[in-house]
Amino acid sequence: MLLVLIAKFLMLLATCETMTMKQIRNTGKMMRKSCQPKNNATDEQLDPLNEGVFIDEKEVKCYMACIMRMANTMKNGEPNYDAAVKQADLLLPEEMKQPAKEALFACKKVPDDYKDPCDAAFHVTKCIFNHNPSIFFFP
Repeated sequence: MLLVLIAKFLMLLATCETMTMKQIRNTGKMMRKSCQPKNNATDEQLDPLNEGVFIDEKEVKCYMACIMRMANTMKNGEPNYDAAVKQADLLLPEEMKQPAKEALFACKKVPDDYKDPCDAAFHVTKCIFNHNPSIFFFP
């Protein structure tokens, strides 16, 4: 039921021009409610992400991959750069679009070094934070 609700919400968001940070955070909460229990990730492991603390544990890594799959920015087990840029253009507030796309471009090749989808999600997310922490948000 939650997945259906999230899918409907994401489809609704896709028709919007941009989202506010409040909307982004609320969407993130719904995504977290779905991905967190699937990956046995604790709040203690996930809450530090937005401060740039990336705990190198399977639960965190696979949680990140789950969020990326839900956001349609991971396909066939690999982060999808083109889909991420499209999401940034469609959904982010205007002032965040260009910095987000620059961070995505800077980290485009990072997943090439990782065969495991969870590792790839973790390292590309960490790269994006390191490139521009001021615009980083991860649910």
